[in-house]
Parts: sequence; structure tokens; C-alpha cells
Amino acid sequence: MNFKTIAILFIICLMILNTGQINAQTNDYGNSLNSYSFDLYREIKVEKKNLFLSPLSTYYALLVVYEGSKNTTKQEFEKVLYLKNSDSLKNAYLHNLASKSDSCSGFKVSNAIWLDKSLQVEGVYRMSVSDKYFTDFKRTEFAKTESAVSDINGWVSEKTNRRINEIVSAANLNSNTKLLISNAVYFKGEWLNKFEKQKTISATFFTSVENQYKVDFMNMTERLQYFENEEYQFISKPYRDSDLSFCIILPKKLFGIEEIEKKMNNDFFKKILDSIYYTKTSLSIPKLKLESSYELSDALKKAGLKSAFTSEADFSGITKETPLMLDQVLHKAWIDLDEEKTETAAAVVVVISITGLPSYKVFKADHPFVFFVIDNRSRAIIFMGRYFEPDQGEKIVEDKESLTYNLEIRNKEKFAVGNDNKETLFVVDKKIISQAELGTINPEDIESVNIYKDKKEINKYSPRNYDGVVVITLKKKENKKK
Repeated sequence: MNFKTIAILFIICLMILNTGQINAQTNDYGNSLNSYSFDLYREIKVEKKNLFLSPLSTYYALLVVYEGSKNTTKQEFEKVLYLKNSDSLKNAYLHNLASKSDSCSGFKVSNAIWLDKSLQVEGVYRMSVSDKYFTDFKRTEFAKTESAVSDINGWVSEKTNRRINEIVSAANLNSNTKLLISNAVYFKGEWLNKFEKQKTISATFFTSVENQYKVDFMNMTERLQYFENEEYQFISKPYRDSDLSFCIILPKKLFGIEEIEKKMNNDFFKKILDSIYYTKTSLSIPKLKLESSYELSDALKKAGLKSAFTSEADFSGITKETPLMLDQVLHKAWIDLDEEKTETAAAVVVVISITGLPSYKVFKADHPFVFFVIDNRSRAIIFMGRYFEPDQGEKIVEDKESLTYNLEIRNKEKFAVGNDNKETLFVVDKKIISQAELGTINPEDIESVNIYKDKKEINKYSPRNYDGVVVITLKKKENKKK
């Protein structure tokens, strides 16, 4: 029997340039998507490598195929996608994302099915995917490979704001290709509270004892949704004019990411979101830029989607003209995370622990971590990844003894500073500075540090009711050279 192939194409682009509360409400759709997300993450994760993908994008595309599956093939889709049936999804929040995405600032979901001009699909199937997922149907001639590639890549480029211009090539298509499904998710979000460019500094990112890098870290102190236990810290930083937030799970062990990853599933994630609270947080996260490409067929087969890639596949709900089977599942993702564009400053983040500091949590993402972009209302994971090794960082070339010493210093840093009842004034060279600015000072540049709690001394610098003043004098230029 001559089987034609469905080439499923996943396209995803996330661009955060400048970058609400996470509600306790959730739904079956969000739970299904997140359970699928963690399964896919585990299947494609490569040890000691970065990772970035959009579970939402791949889930949408698989749902479009699922609508036309029957019998055993349908059962496998339901197992992999954590579904009972798709009828309950019709009015779910994420179903409406495709229709409402244009009204959500900077967020856009697009779906398309590319049909060969010789193929006709079932009317029921066409209505179903159009109604549920707002999918457009487009015609092309796969036999004219160059033309088909141009059509598809042109659609991708348009839907991702020219950020992804090529995802499919002639090598991905053949004479048996009769149908291709594409999905694009694009997001350009501005932080609710932006990072200040002058506070971006170069500091060390610890990938391992032997691999340490100088990368640009964005720094600020703000009230964020936060949670921690003995194993990890979690923060959620919201975007402006949307229901989306950027989240990080940061292991407390410098090299403990794999221990956390073993525990990650939907229940694990829900417990975190149920436990978060607002607190003042000293946040330091690296600027990151990642691009990834995956062929997901093997990962989906391992997850349980087996018959769909064989001659036993049943997609008679799509068309009865000819038997169909899945061929390739392509996924491309791109992320650019920064505070705008910034000039770098050579400095070191310093945490000075003294009596009288204002209380805050220290969240310093200077070692491998897992990150997400989630929808706050449904708690659904739209993007997820792991930042293991900087692509843009400058590797620190030092002897092993020096690298070990760097780690020893890092391990002495604390996750929290001060208490809630104290407020301290900071003065550097007779100029009052903020707590965040204090963290940008290189300790080698400090000549002296004096701490005063006497009211008269405090009033020399400010009439406000501070509990203490920290007066720092920096070395003069000639002393620095010495």
C-alpha cells in the first residue's frame, strides 16, 4: 500500500527585548499541556547542553493531527497529550489563545495546514480544526519542491516577525508529502519593571568547576512572587500588558540542576505555584540568547506515539482518499532575553552581609537553571528551557586552584539578607546609593567601610529615620594602579 506522509512542522519564536499574579485557578487543558511539556523536556534533554522549546506550539500542532486520528492511533495521541477527548477543549482558555492572541500585547499564535493541490480533506475535519484552533488551510504543490519551500518559509517568516526565515528545506519534502501542518508562536514582551542598563554587569557564570564564564548579568531589586525550599528557589517576573510571566527554578546547589529535573512534572510545578508569595528580591539573571532546532519524531515515539509513524497509522478522519502517516516533526525556537540593548561594565556582584541591611531574598542565577514563560490564568507552559552553558560568554582561563577558589567564595554567599524591621542608608564617596548599586561595586576598589548607628552620624547624610548608615570610601585611581 502506498502511504503518503504528513510532514508536521512546528515553528516557534520568542523574542523578549525590554522586557499579575499567578492565580490558583487552572483547568484540564493546562494540566494536560504541562504534563506533556515535562515529558517532552525529558525526552529531548541532552546532558550538559542548553535547551529551548515551546510545548504550546508543538501541542497545538499535534492537536490538529489528533483531530483526524482514529482507533489505536487516536488512543496513542490521547495518552501522549494527556487527553480524554478533544470536545472538552473547545471552550478552554488555551483554545481561545489563537483567536485572542492579537489582543494580548506582543503575543501571537498562528496555525496553518498546507495541502497538496491533489489532496481533499474531510469536511468534518476542516470544520473541527478551523473552529477549535483557528487553523488556516493553504494550497501548495509539494512536487514543485522549491515553490513549496518558499511558500512555507514565507509564512513562517511573516508570523514570526522575520525572526525565523527558514525552517524547512527541500530535504524535508519528497514526492509522497501531501500535507504539512505548521504552528508559529511569537512573543515580544516588555517587563512590567524594566532592568536599568547601568546596572548590567559582567560576572561569573558557573557551569562546572572547570568551566566558568564571564557573562552580562541584569540586576534589580523588586517585589516578586517567590518560593524556596532546601533544594531550590523559584521566582516569577511578570510582563507588561499581558497575562504572561518569566519564571526560573534555580537549584541551591551550584551543579544541582539534574537532581531538580528528575522531580519535574505537572504536580511538582503546581505545588510551586500554590506556594509562591510576594517578597522583596535582589534579582540577578544573565542576558541570554538561545536558538535551537529539533527533529522530534524519536522523542514522540518514546513518549508513546508509535503507530502514527508507521503504516498502521489511522488518519482517516483527515482524508479517506489515501492512507497517511507521520513523517517528520520539526521544531525551531529562538529567544533573546535582555533589558534593552546594553553596554557592558566590567565589575563583580558583591553581597555584603552586615547587621542592619533591609530584608530581601537573594536570587542569583549564576549557575545552570530551568526557565519558563507561563500563562498566569491557566498556568500553562508556553515556553520552557534550560540554561546550562553560555553561548555568548567569555570562558575564564585560570589554573584549577583559582577556579576552585572562585567556587569557595561563591558557596559562602547567602540566599537572604537582613530582617524585615531594619533599613540602612548606603553612602559611597559622599554620594547616597541604592542597595542594587551597592552590589555593583568591586570589593578590590574599596578603601574603607564604616558602619554608624548613632543618630547624629546618620543625620549627616539624611534626615530620614534610618537604623544605620554604611559609609564606603573607594580607592583613588593612583592607588588602584598600585
